[in-house]
Amino acid sequence: MKLGETDKELLMMLQYEFPRSPRIFKEVAEALDLNEGELVERTRKLHKAGIVKRLGFYVNYKARGLKAALIAYSTGGSFEGIAGYYRGDPHATHVYLRDHPIYDVWVVTKRGSLEELLSHARKIAEKYNVGYVVLYSRRTYKLSVKYDLQSGISRAGRYSLILGDPPRAEDLGVPPQALREFRSLEISRSPYRRVAMKLGISEGEAAELAWRLVDKGVLGDPGAALDGRLIGFHENAMVTMEPGENTSEEDLCRCAAMLPFTTHVVLRGSIPRNAWRQNCYFMVHAVNRSLIEELVSEAVARCRPASYSVIRSIRDLKPGVAR
Repeated sequence: MKLGETDKELLMMLQYEFPRSPRIFKEVAEALDLNEGELVERTRKLHKAGIVKRLGFYVNYKARGLKAALIAYSTGGSFEGIAGYYRGDPHATHVYLRDHPIYDVWVVTKRGSLEELLSHARKIAEKYNVGYVVLYSRRTYKLSVKYDLQSGISRAGRYSLILGDPPRAEDLGVPPQALREFRSLEISRSPYRRVAMKLGISEGEAAELAWRLVDKGVLGDPGAALDGRLIGFHENAMVTMEPGENTSEEDLCRCAAMLPFTTHVVLRGSIPRNAWRQNCYFMVHAVNRSLIEELVSEAVARCRPASYSVIRSIRDLKPGVAR
């Protein structure tokens, strides 16, 4: 689907200026001087084309009582079997083929405990006879996957920073299943209608609840989640960094989180222990490789790691997932 200028303006608004009002499309239509009904239909077409994957909020997995890990597998190039497994695994949100010299398949998955994650990784490694390392999340500093259609690089939204220890949804009196509803709102004149009906509240109250959960760190990164590949963002890279003598891993991650173009910033640990030394991670996205190189150079100049690696994504092995 070729994007016109109105489509681009709409996508930028839905990513970066997501209204707090329950009438999301009414607010955006007024800002763009367009008809609300036309804007809804335009967004539905973008959704049908796969460009808009969902409209809503990121759910902080810690508020659901889960643990997360990035599992890197060494398949020696025989990755189709393991990729096929993870395409059918609902717990796996990212499955990428990457250009690391040892580990080629990288999977982000979640379970109820670190022990469950380790058991899962070991089982899959044995099933497919591959090597692996588990890079578990110690803290997520930032998560905001948004694409600046004007500059051609990733640029995080204003609610990108993540609370390290958010409250559980149940502790706030919110049913955990309601979080799934906030994750993906209706593309209609009344986006909060479904979640409002399930919770037995008004649409206005549902919108207020969503933003209150944003303030608590339970929800984050409001707006449209886009398929970057379908809008020309064909390059992305994972950058891993090791701190110097006078810098902690936490300082390094905080530095990366403050850069406007980083989309994920995560501090990790490795199992086996010390199998991996570059524990501060961030992602960058762009329309071409030269822009990626510029962004990485800027990040290294500002954060000054002792060592770093740029691990490019070669292929999305689980495309189209509304993460």
